[in-house]
Amino acid sequence: MKQNRQFVNRRDVLGTVGAGTVLALAGCVGSDDDTDEPDENGDGSVDDAEEGPTELSEPTEFPEGEECAVCNMITEEYPEWNAQLVKADETRVYFCSSGCLLAYFTDPEHFGGEDETVEALWVTDYDTGELIDGMEAYYVRVKEPGHIDDIMMMNPTPFESREAAESLIDELNGEYDGAYDLDEDVITFDDFDRELATHYRADLLNGDNGGH
Repeated sequence: MKQNRQFVNRRDVLGTVGAGTVLALAGCVGSDDDTDEPDENGDGSVDDAEEGPTELSEPTEFPEGEECAVCNMITEEYPEWNAQLVKADETRVYFCSSGCLLAYFTDPEHFGGEDETVEALWVTDYDTGELIDGMEAYYVRVKEPGHIDDIMMMNPTPFESREAAESLIDELNGEYDGAYDLDEDVITFDDFDRELATHYRADLLNGDNGGH
């Protein structure tokens, strides 16, 4: 349907922009290597004290090679779906998608995390490709694999505004004979629970130690 073509175009554009950004960053890193050696700690990690702390109310860049805490996919390879959260103890956790974030949020210990208070979380807006406040976002409760062409087959689809979520509902209803209800299938962070997580990641939540 027309909406599907728009989704593909959005991902193609984001992928192109992402690739350009990676190349630009690579050039910058190369320049640094030619001039100064990085200040490393004894364990080999780079000391980022010079950059200053990142506020807990802000997302960070997805580290190179970082695996999704739930499914182990490399997060930076899916910038149009990424999600992340930060805990009160400043622990950052990265995900390939909102569905994996949801699974981790409801049962962090199953995926090797600590059951600490979540300070903030971010998801990628389906229309803009930008990270938005996941606690304030609206989500379309996607019911079946294939209704949205996304990774991991199915995720709660995030939007910054309810109007944008309702627009997707209207288009899905046109394609799938009224399968979606505006009141029931536009949800918020308050609806994030084990039942919803199981709808999207039952295989990982019910397996031994998730994807790990």
